[in-house]
Amino acid sequence: MNLKEAFQAQNKIGELQDYITRYLYKSDNVMTITEKHLRSKALAGQQDDSVDVSQKAEEGFDVGRLLAVWQELMVEKEHLGTAIGKAKANMEFNLDAAVDANKSRRAFLSTLQGLASRKSSHELRKGEGRGYVFNNDGNQTAYCYDIDRIMTIDYDRNKVRAMVKELTQTADAVSIKIDEALLTTKVDYKPKFDLAGDIAFILEDLMEK
Repeated sequence: MNLKEAFQAQNKIGELQDYITRYLYKSDNVMTITEKHLRSKALAGQQDDSVDVSQKAEEGFDVGRLLAVWQELMVEKEHLGTAIGKAKANMEFNLDAAVDANKSRRAFLSTLQGLASRKSSHELRKGEGRGYVFNNDGNQTAYCYDIDRIMTIDYDRNKVRAMVKELTQTADAVSIKIDEALLTTKVDYKPKFDLAGDIAFILEDLMEK
């Protein structure tokens, strides 16, 4: 399989393990709850009765088998992780570093695009200013005045736009390189399990084996 398929398999195994963890976390799935109706103690001649009131999940997986499946998945995940590591080590560039760097580029691009779209402007706020003066009688009197709020950008938008263009081109080129590597890099690994389909279906299949 190629590296992209290996990552998909790795993710699916992780999802299966998470599913099992959530299933086992719910007490109803791992315990049988029985209510004993002690009718005979309340009224002579009445029959006692036991009722199973467990609210188990619809799948009703066997807990012991489920634990074994989780361990099998863990072993498989380790084998796959080792194979992926060897495949990445033989690549011409550091895949993890390239992916991480491109995430940073994409995240910063949104900030740069915001800077590139900003414009200097002003806003006249009529009557929002308030001052005080003394009138002819010597009394303090309030008066209102307009405020012109001026907003000026503190950078060269042309340089920002140039940076947006350069960063976009670099990010796109690196993305293409990463995509090509994911499809062409071979991983020495043969899946032990059929991981096609949704999680519940795969798990049911594993439980039967």
